[in-house]
Amino acid sequence: MLLSLFDTLLQPTKKIFDEISRQEEFEIDVNGKNVPVRILFEARFNNRVSVNHNGVLIRISNKQNKEEQKKNIDTFLKWAKTKLGEKPQLLDHLPQRKYVNGEMLQVGIHDFRINIFYHDLQKSTARIHNNQIVISLANGLNKEAEDNANSYLVAKCLSKFFQPIIAQRIQELNQKYFGKNIQSVRMKYNTSNWGSCSSQGNINISTRLMFAPKDVIDYVLIHELAHLIHADHSSRFWKVVEKIMPDFEYKEKHLSRNNYQY
Repeated sequence: MLLSLFDTLLQPTKKIFDEISRQEEFEIDVNGKNVPVRILFEARFNNRVSVNHNGVLIRISNKQNKEEQKKNIDTFLKWAKTKLGEKPQLLDHLPQRKYVNGEMLQVGIHDFRINIFYHDLQKSTARIHNNQIVISLANGLNKEAEDNANSYLVAKCLSKFFQPIIAQRIQELNQKYFGKNIQSVRMKYNTSNWGSCSSQGNINISTRLMFAPKDVIDYVLIHELAHLIHADHSSRFWKVVEKIMPDFEYKEKHLSRNNYQY
């Protein structure tokens, strides 16, 4: 089914691989459910595939010939269909982390105890104090609202806690390898990527990355800093990354394997 589908997409009338069209969108059937697929052909070094509530996203290097592109997309489509068949929940939003009073939360080398209290104020708040994430919830919330508030407040606390740590590490890596101007460093609970960097030097890092090992975190920071030299994912960009971190592909695979765990 997938092969015949892709063969249809390869017809010249589709112009997937020419200089005019740089992306293609269609759907695949997974257990009776239509799942959107989006293929982006980009100036990048490698090929990637991801699955989330938006469907399947495939990023393909436009430096490859048609046969190589077809082979890689075929492999990704088969993997995505198998993955979604085994774990249909991947099409839902990333699972919300539920927190229990008194539990320990390990984030990298840091351990936090979750302490949940209730008060009569209308606003729920949280803060980190002595390695404790102290959550004050408004009385009267139902279970779903409590879970939403806890998840949001913990993410907000962790973003605030790790921002100066990440900002300092970015400055260290920048001084050592790049020497570029950095305008700002922010932490956000972002599920669509691990980080981003604007041409003005504004760097955003996902709070989820803090669950990763230090060398993997460093890879993402180097990746974003490299965008201050090359904004795209061209071969020149990847050469910069590889020169600083020769095993960067291992880090990419780690993030791909642990995307939903983090």
